[in-house]
Amino acid sequence: MSGPSAVSDGGHGRPFVDVDEWRDSPRPHRYVHGGFDGSHTLFSFYFPPESEYGGRFFQYLEGGSGGHETLVAGQKWILNTVFEDLNGYVVESNQGHFPNEGMGFADDWELFGASAASALFAKELAEAMYGEAPHHGYVWGGSGGGSRSIYCLENRPDVWDGASPHVIWSSPLGSVWSPIGYWWLHAHGKLSEIVDATEPGGSGDPFATLTVTEREALAAVYRYGFPRGAEAQLWSFSPWMWGFYGSTQSDPGYYRDFWSKPGYIGHDDPSRLTEVLIRTTGRVRTVLTGAESPTDIGVLAETAGAVRDHSVGIVVDADVTDLEALFGCTLTFTSGGAAGRSIILSNVNGEVLSTSGEYCPEMFDGAAVGDECTIDNSDFIAWCHWFMHNLSVDLVAPRDPATGLRRWLPGFEGLRAYCLDDEPIFPQRSSPMVPQEGGGTGHSGRFTGKMIHVNATHDAQVWPNGVAAYQEKVRAHMGPGIDDSYRLWWVENAPHGAPQVLGPALTSYKDPGVWKSRLVDYDGVTAHALRDLRTWVEDGVPPSPNTRYAMSADGGITLAASAAERRGVQPVCTASANGEASIEVKVGEPVRLLGTAEQPPGAGTVVIAEWDPEGTGNFTPVALPADSADVSVERVHAYDRPGTYFASFRVGAHRDGLKGNRPLIRNNARVRVVVTS
Repeated sequence: MSGPSAVSDGGHGRPFVDVDEWRDSPRPHRYVHGGFDGSHTLFSFYFPPESEYGGRFFQYLEGGSGGHETLVAGQKWILNTVFEDLNGYVVESNQGHFPNEGMGFADDWELFGASAASALFAKELAEAMYGEAPHHGYVWGGSGGGSRSIYCLENRPDVWDGASPHVIWSSPLGSVWSPIGYWWLHAHGKLSEIVDATEPGGSGDPFATLTVTEREALAAVYRYGFPRGAEAQLWSFSPWMWGFYGSTQSDPGYYRDFWSKPGYIGHDDPSRLTEVLIRTTGRVRTVLTGAESPTDIGVLAETAGAVRDHSVGIVVDADVTDLEALFGCTLTFTSGGAAGRSIILSNVNGEVLSTSGEYCPEMFDGAAVGDECTIDNSDFIAWCHWFMHNLSVDLVAPRDPATGLRRWLPGFEGLRAYCLDDEPIFPQRSSPMVPQEGGGTGHSGRFTGKMIHVNATHDAQVWPNGVAAYQEKVRAHMGPGIDDSYRLWWVENAPHGAPQVLGPALTSYKDPGVWKSRLVDYDGVTAHALRDLRTWVEDGVPPSPNTRYAMSADGGITLAASAAERRGVQPVCTASANGEASIEVKVGEPVRLLGTAEQPPGAGTVVIAEWDPEGTGNFTPVALPADSADVSVERVHAYDRPGTYFASFRVGAHRDGLKGNRPLIRNNARVRVVVTS
């Protein structure tokens, strides 16, 4: 039904409600679902019982491109935290569009308008339900949702008083996945050796076994800021293609010039690309629905909003020996119901090929067994070199008006490798890299209210120098007063999302337990940030200080060693085996595993510590003294079979100690144990 409302439709229709009911799961709440007439905007509101309402709301923004409005219901910790700890209700929307309708950054409506309209309508319902409208509102989200939460606070201070953007990219370069494509093109065959060198107890030299070409490719990734220690996540990643696809729209001439004009390697020295060039034909052997596809392709398709019977995967018979090399290829159907459709292949799982609905909503619909196609990666090869021709030095190294010399922004000096006297040595495009954060000029760094910015040190999708770039924008506007309104907390050993979900979906290491042992999630830091954000805005209580870190010229990040020096909110962990970072023992020989953890001053206590000796995600907790700011936990373990193990020591902390609601603030440390017969 539609009803009277003071919410301005902004040309996107009046609000309506199609579901309004009381639900007892995952905890008691009034659930309201609806949208805006004549638009693609949908929303869900979660109102707690009156006894749990304290006059505020918290709005969750989905990551990636957005498009869904019913995700909070599956995350019990969000309702527990907001209802019980924060005395508020929860708002979410699909941020102005259905799934597979672009990247979620098309215009102001998708960036912040749909979220604001949803929040304002929820205020009306809250006032009718509780007798008073909320006096404060807060917004948070991760990745694309984190980026859009910044737009919300920067553009609509009338709606939100605080924000907690997570794992967001705000680099002047926009997309920097071109150099990671360059690495994939030339060196993905050496991934296992690179990972081994950078794992705990490894040589520490990921270049040791690489050829000159492979070294150059890996160096390009690091120069652009790829996080050190995240090499196990250097697999082909579907969203890389967002930048590829976007650049074919914004600068299609580049893909001709790369192969035809001087100054581009495709023209000047195409022989260097012969080994990686694919131009062949094929025939469809199988077309798969989401239910029939390998888990990661099916899950990604469902996340993108594809229905279960949508054609999301395909198997093709073609003369290609390295199937992984089909990643990034353009597949064009030359016969059958899909004839003429060109599809960028953004996921390769064994023989199964897939794409992303964001830039190809029809995916493989209409294709049938026996249909013919061409497969060509010449555009992908060109995109892998795109970064060399889009350095944007005026953005990352603006000239000093007094001296005329360039001043490189922190973490971006690695781009000097492609310059001489700070000027590019390759032809440059007039079109900049396609921003991941949206159109216009991107984030401004100007906002009222408060912001707690949370980012992960091992995020292979959002790199540290792009994170620091937003901090620099805020500092440029706020100057010495930045600490009155802004915090940046790093979460060590955390990837872009939940490790047990992200790892299996994006790499060929499919065991969720292994990823739970390798990395930690940041949900506990999110909950902590929301609590601190509320008390900062409403009570004037400053949150825990910024995490102290240093950044290299190439965007590598180093955190302070001790908890007292590092600050922030996360415990600092260490691990050893027989006192070493790496040991070799015999089968059955006892190994003394020692883990330590220390919580930063004023950030609560360590409430749980646990060892996973074999690195499989099977953690065994140990009893800890109450209210411990630092712990030391020893375990003796004997391995019953040969192999290389990464024993993991994991802890959890909470500002309110044992009585605090989960999730906990996590960190871990790992150690290598080589077992011989």
